[in-house]
Amino acid sequence: MKLNNKFWLFAIVCMIFTTAVVVTLAALFWRQLNLSEQQLLIGLFKTQIWYFFSTAVFLFAAFGFTLDWFFRFYIIPLNQLIEETQVMNTVNPAHRLTINGGREVKALAELINTCGDQYETAKHVIDQTVETAKAKTETEKNILAAIMAELTQGVLICDPVGRILLYNRRAQQVLNKVHRPDGADRTGEWKEADPDGFLGLHRSIYSLIEKNLVQYALKEIQRKLDQKKENVSSHFVVVTRGRRQLRVETLPILDADQRFAGFVLIFSDITHQLEDAGRLNQRLKKMARSLRSSIAAIRSAVDLMIQFPDMAGDEKKNFLGILSSETRSLSRLLGTELNGTGSFAKSRWPLSPILATDFISTLKNEAKPIADLTVEVAECDTRCMIRVDNYSLVLAMQFVLDCLKKECQANCDRIRLTAPGNLVQVDLIWQGEPVKIEALRRWNDLPLAGSQGDYPLTLKEVLANHQAEIWPHTEDPIGAETCLRLFIPMVQSEGRSEDTRTVTLPPKGRPDFYDFDLFNQAGQTPEIENRMLGELTYTVFDTETTGLDPRGGDEIISIGAIRVVNGRLLHSETINQLVAPGRPVPVDSFKYHGIDDGMLEGKPSIEKALSFFHRFTQNTVLVAHNAAFDMRMLQMKETLTGIRFINPVLDTMHLSAILHPAHRDHSLNTIARRLGVVVTKRHDALSDAIATGEVFLKMISLLNEQGIHTLKDARIASQRTYYARLKY
Repeated sequence: MKLNNKFWLFAIVCMIFTTAVVVTLAALFWRQLNLSEQQLLIGLFKTQIWYFFSTAVFLFAAFGFTLDWFFRFYIIPLNQLIEETQVMNTVNPAHRLTINGGREVKALAELINTCGDQYETAKHVIDQTVETAKAKTETEKNILAAIMAELTQGVLICDPVGRILLYNRRAQQVLNKVHRPDGADRTGEWKEADPDGFLGLHRSIYSLIEKNLVQYALKEIQRKLDQKKENVSSHFVVVTRGRRQLRVETLPILDADQRFAGFVLIFSDITHQLEDAGRLNQRLKKMARSLRSSIAAIRSAVDLMIQFPDMAGDEKKNFLGILSSETRSLSRLLGTELNGTGSFAKSRWPLSPILATDFISTLKNEAKPIADLTVEVAECDTRCMIRVDNYSLVLAMQFVLDCLKKECQANCDRIRLTAPGNLVQVDLIWQGEPVKIEALRRWNDLPLAGSQGDYPLTLKEVLANHQAEIWPHTEDPIGAETCLRLFIPMVQSEGRSEDTRTVTLPPKGRPDFYDFDLFNQAGQTPEIENRMLGELTYTVFDTETTGLDPRGGDEIISIGAIRVVNGRLLHSETINQLVAPGRPVPVDSFKYHGIDDGMLEGKPSIEKALSFFHRFTQNTVLVAHNAAFDMRMLQMKETLTGIRFINPVLDTMHLSAILHPAHRDHSLNTIARRLGVVVTKRHDALSDAIATGEVFLKMISLLNEQGIHTLKDARIASQRTYYARLKY
């Protein structure tokens, strides 16, 4: 209840109580008089009624004015004194009390201001001491941050469930499917080709990379950790929509007790390397054809000269001419074609050396949904190694097993590993008819698909990347047992590689309003509502519009937003988007936000802008000042766009009314000034969103002091405020 309402209620109660006391005393006095005295008083009252009435009115007025004076000079100032002292003691130590009240209240305010000056001075001395002590640590931290930011490889750190905890600039560039010029990301403007996922703190990495790829890499790492292997990294390749190939190295993060605490992804764009490798392959094939032709001509000439040693001089001269011509061709070939291959020599699909037995074991485990395989190792050294991209090659074998089962009704029940010569043979064995070569060729041109989902490469491409081949084979003369034989080049057992990644363990001592119902959003689940305010992720936003009447046809012309994670405003994750409204901007509105029709030409429609904004706000709590108006503007577009915002919503205007009920003005400017927040530019969507975000962060500690700790607490308290009942 507002203080003014409390005052009038208190005044009415006091007057009723006083009147009741006077009437009771008058009744008791009347009963003590005899009949003649009563008649005398009645006559006196009748003749002097206006004097009695005037006296009563004067006494009640004097009583009322006395209460009002006391309320205005002592009660209201005392409440303001409490609220502003709380602000000064928490979020804004530089705030000073300017209370209009009684002499004693003013004296108390001056005393509190004096204590505030002393507190701020002492705090400044302490802060300087702390800053001096932290200087060396901060310098090292800044050096590390600078190195991290300028690494040529993209680095991204995630927690165990895939939420992004840290990333550098290169990761942002590599993971964006569309290249943007420097600075474009900071504006947050929507672009036609923006990716479905966003790279941002506390967002899921699985919105950017297929979950199966990462999970497979983590399973491989866990297997290496269980086997206590030295190299615990895992590699895979991500193929984007634009057919760009990203090599991803995965490393585990273990805590001091060697428990899994997260993982690191290191990205490298290898598209150009693989294109170079393709060109090298084509050039080598061309060279091979030329070499075969020249060598065949030389061999034929030499064979004839040996066969007919006594041939005539002219014929012998012709053959020698052929030899000379072909050797010159070979010389030119070696001088031109081979010299151009030097830059391609190291270009290849990123493969990691593993034991052949480990590959077979992985294939057996991953293929269980398709076939129950037994493993047979014959004529193969257990130290035999192959170079593979484990994920893609295992997926290729799963694809083959699935095709065998569905198309050939062949239930493979055995894997045999052998290693004759410099090749490793993996046989997929079953009882029945062999696979026709036409079917195998058709499978080669199909994109891989299996229990792990679709993969952008074909079977032929995966085998080519591994320099592997697969062919049908039959050993049983009767033909009852047949197989598909996979050939993979063998590599020599390697010592520790220079790029071996080991796990570094940290020391144990250092783990380091419009008419809109804000309070019944579909996204208000118990799991979210019971979380602490400081733990939630927020999107603070603001809109600029053509006017203040959503039902009357006013439209959104600007959306500004900023994310809040771990109590910090992320200035690198913002939206500042102008929107084409499809109608002229009124002159009266232009006076406030300064946006005219010319500025909105060519800007995205509301359908595209809201689609982008909706993805930006996923899994966050929305925060705005006078949020009901902004939410009503968004709600009015649900039918047109099909986009519905179900996020929980907090309104800083309501929260201010909770924290400072003695103050009447809860505009953004006033709240910001009270809490020590500088508003750089009013009626600019992004600037207002940033100011609202700074105000909201300072409010959290004040809310905690009033016992409001969770989202549910804040929502219930907001429902009780005066503003929650307003309808416009």
